[in-house]
Amino acid sequence: MGRLNMTATIVSTVLNRENYKDWSFRMKTYFLAKDLWDIVEGTVKKPPEGEEHKAWKKKDAKALYAIQNSCGDDNYPLIKYSTTAREAWQDLSEGLKRDERPQDESAHKPVGEAYPKESALEEGLSVTGGHDESDESVETLESIHNTFAKYVKSNDWDNAINFLRQHPRLRSARFRWDGTALHYAINERCSVRIIQQLVELMDNGHLEITDRFGYTALSDLIVLSPESVEVAECMVKKNPNLLTILPRWSQKALVVVAQGNAKGERMAHSLYSLTPSEKINVIDAAQLISDSFRLQRFG
Repeated sequence: MGRLNMTATIVSTVLNRENYKDWSFRMKTYFLAKDLWDIVEGTVKKPPEGEEHKAWKKKDAKALYAIQNSCGDDNYPLIKYSTTAREAWQDLSEGLKRDERPQDESAHKPVGEAYPKESALEEGLSVTGGHDESDESVETLESIHNTFAKYVKSNDWDNAINFLRQHPRLRSARFRWDGTALHYAINERCSVRIIQQLVELMDNGHLEITDRFGYTALSDLIVLSPESVEVAECMVKKNPNLLTILPRWSQKALVVVAQGNAKGERMAHSLYSLTPSEKINVIDAAQLISDSFRLQRFG
C-alpha cells in the first residue's frame, strides 16, 4: 500500500501571512474530524509511560505532521524547532495571528496613499557626502534603493551593511511585509554577527519601526530566534521602549511571548530582568507561572 499523501487530505488553503484566521479554522475542523484537536489544544496531557503514552505520541506526531505540511514553506521556520503539535500550533499563532478588523483599512484610502512606491517609503533617501535629498533626482534615489534591495533580497549582507553605512537613510527602507532590513535579516535567520551589525546601524527610532503586522524587529527576534539572547539585550539596552511596543493582535508582554516559546527559556529570563515590573500585568504574571509548569521551567 502506498504512503498516505497528507498534503492532499488536510486543507486546500496553504497558510500565508494574510489568511491565518481562515487557515486555522479549517485546520481545527480537520483535527476535530480526525480526533486530534484535544492533542493540539493541549487538553489531553501526555501520559508518563505505557501504551497510553505510545498512543498519545502517535496522535501528536500525526497532528504535528499535518501542521508542518500545511503551513507553507515561508512559515515553516516558525515551527522548525517545535517538537509537539501544541508547540507548533502556538508558535504559528504567535507569529501570524493578526488583529481582526472588519475590512482592510486601505480600502478607503486614495490608491497613491494606500500603495506608495517603495522609494516613497524611504522618507527621502540621501546619498554619500551629506547632500540634501532634494538635490538628487528621483531616478538617483530609486537607484540607491534598488541597489540596497538587491543586496538584501539576495542575502548579500556584507555589501548591504557597507551600503547602509554609506546611505543611512536606508535604515527606514521597507521590504517583505513592510519590515526593515533588520526585520528581513531576522526572518531569514541570518547569523548573530549580521543582525548585531544591523542593530548597531539603527538608531532608536528605526528600532521602533513595525511591519504591517505590528511587529518590531525585537518581536520577530523573540518569536523566530529566541536563542539570540545577547542581540535582544543589545536592542533593549539601546532602546528600552521596545519592551512596550507589542504586536497589534496581542497585548502580551514580550517576556510572556518568550516564555511560551519552546526555545525561549534563556530569552524569557533575560527579558524578565529587563522588563519593569509595572509593565507585567496580572494576566501576564499568571501566564508566566502557567508556562513555567507546562514547560517545567523553575527558578
